[in-house]
Amino acid sequence: MLDMIPAVILAFFYSFFYTIVGPMMKEQDFGSDKSRILPFVVCFAVCTVLNFIIFHFLSKVRFGSKDKGILSKLDRFGEKKLFLIIWALILASWIPAYLILYPGVLSYDAISQTDSALTVINSNHHPVLHTWLIRVFMKMGESISLGYEFGIGVLSGIQMIVLSYALTRLVFFMKKRKTPMVMIIITMLFSAFWFENAVLASTMVKDVLHAAFLVLFLCHYAEIVTDVDSYFSNKRNLFLFPIISFLMCAFRNNGLHIYVFCFLILLLMKIRSIKKAKRYIPLLAVIVLPVILFKIYSGPVFNALNIEQGQVREALCIPIQQMQRVSVLKGYALTDEQRETINYYIDDLSWAAGRGIEKYDPFIADPAKSCFYSDRYEEETTRFWKNYFQIGRQFSKEYAVAFLSNTLGYWYPGYYDFSYVMYENLPADSFMYPFERRPILTWKPLLDMYKSFCVNASWRTIPVVRLFFVSGFALWLLIYGFVLAVKKHGFSVKRVALFVPLIAQGGIMLLSPMSSFRYSWPFFLMLPIVLTAIWGETDNKSESIKK
Repeated sequence: MLDMIPAVILAFFYSFFYTIVGPMMKEQDFGSDKSRILPFVVCFAVCTVLNFIIFHFLSKVRFGSKDKGILSKLDRFGEKKLFLIIWALILASWIPAYLILYPGVLSYDAISQTDSALTVINSNHHPVLHTWLIRVFMKMGESISLGYEFGIGVLSGIQMIVLSYALTRLVFFMKKRKTPMVMIIITMLFSAFWFENAVLASTMVKDVLHAAFLVLFLCHYAEIVTDVDSYFSNKRNLFLFPIISFLMCAFRNNGLHIYVFCFLILLLMKIRSIKKAKRYIPLLAVIVLPVILFKIYSGPVFNALNIEQGQVREALCIPIQQMQRVSVLKGYALTDEQRETINYYIDDLSWAAGRGIEKYDPFIADPAKSCFYSDRYEEETTRFWKNYFQIGRQFSKEYAVAFLSNTLGYWYPGYYDFSYVMYENLPADSFMYPFERRPILTWKPLLDMYKSFCVNASWRTIPVVRLFFVSGFALWLLIYGFVLAVKKHGFSVKRVALFVPLIAQGGIMLLSPMSSFRYSWPFFLMLPIVLTAIWGETDNKSESIKK
């Protein structure tokens, strides 16, 4: 009977958000609609039955009855050789995408980044390290008379190599923690043949290298959580971990927030094996070092190179969107002082003329964000937040709707307007120095297949298949995985700690300017760690908070 409690609770919330809240936000229609009652009842009934099966039966299923036989055959290759084989398999499966998309998919971000790379790098709006790499490789291609395209092509290839290595590393962590072999094989095959990986790995965008180093960070973090003494017995980790963590932070501006959140939670959870580790002091030093390196990099180094930090508005998407919604839809109810304050930070919206409506999109914060004066915010931060909370108390419903609308694609599986791979592949003349398209492979059926997968929404409607192709399932997969792990093992802090990087990435997604698939892609790459948290081994003895 106790199995029904989490089954019913999750069924209720999933059904409520899927059949009622989600459609309301998508349509921006908040009136009472009795036609939604029946879908809710049906969804709730079906979800309750499925959830009961998941939490009652799946938690008791024992996988791995044939694992020893498979492992004995794999061990004949040796650890290093087997690693290289799997790495080569994943990388080789991406080669067709690389050949046909060469020199790489050039998205809208690539316009400003390549222009900056070929002129002056003076802003960290796009991570400086990534822009600098683009400069190095583009100029390398020019210096050997093969053109900028060759340099971009080499960098795309490096991205694929690093990302495929990171995914192979995750597969081997799962193997080390004795995750059922069937799940390891599925993870390996999914990493290799999920077309999203192939296309995005060859896309010239900052998310790729950040995702690769985020997965590597996850592997090292998980090893620290599960066996800190063994981890630090390998002195190479003392060198690798700070570098990987620094690069994870440097290739995306919110990487540092993920890093700090993970170890702050780990510290609060007080895992005994870590606190009593023989190398506790070196552990603390290694954890703090990446933060110091990043602060030096983004502080004195940036100052010496006259590089400006990214504007603060990038971190304030949700508050800006909330205030913008109130000002556009409820401007008549604001006081003169509130209007004046909003105009001071978010441009003169001119409600009477209706110009504000043109600057507000419920599902993407970029229009509202583009009106925000970051310099004024930095000068008078207190005034902004005072006004923000004052308006929030008065229009709490509008604030909630603004948040749910902006994050709709991350929790509502029925919304996938931005759930495609970034496949703009802009024309050559969009760039300061036009690129000549020179694909190595020109097989049209394959190119059409990638285009269809990337822009066609039909496959996103296929039950089960759409699970890993629509961002709206991301947070639900995390919630279900967490509940199943707790149901199976109790509140084992080591298992719970494995979810922390996913929780951090989920939080970053919810604070992003839109529910784009490229923001949730790193989340999906890390998701296999949930299988280890549920069915793998994290310790010889169960460890719980009660101990």
